[in-house]
Amino acid sequence: MNIFDIIILAVLIIFALKGLTRGFVNEASSLAGLILGGWLAYRYYPAVSVPIHNILHVPAHVSSFLAFMLLLILTGVIAHILGNIITTAVRIVMLGSLNRLGGLLIGATEGALLLSMLFSIATAEVMPAQLKQKIRSTESANMFAQVGNSMLSVLRGKPGAQP
Repeated sequence: MNIFDIIILAVLIIFALKGLTRGFVNEASSLAGLILGGWLAYRYYPAVSVPIHNILHVPAHVSSFLAFMLLLILTGVIAHILGNIITTAVRIVMLGSLNRLGGLLIGATEGALLLSMLFSIATAEVMPAQLKQKIRSTESANMFAQVGNSMLSVLRGKPGAQP
């Protein structure tokens, strides 16, 4: 078990526990935010990375990563706020254990999607070769990267394309 396996396991456990405590309704809005955020980040990170590169004077791969994460996080925060507003306004009453179980499943799914996107962007052409090699040599990280590449390339409208 290497560092990527530990990171994957930790992220999945954290997201599953988060889902368990927050419940289905809040996790569903969070998952929708992650999917939309992934699409927005993957579609627009090249354009957003240019001003980041010009302002911070960092290497291209760093500005690309920062742009991707900025778009992903901002969309997630907006979705979280909307989910809380909807939950408060609607006050959906569900069976507590069913709500929590649904939240656990959606939380774990959300963690897997996040890992897929992060490992996909970490294996992009602009990233350092050493990082890409380490990810590709780790079975679980490589699997998430491949899933992320497939998923995000479809979202970008370029089937099979690398980020």
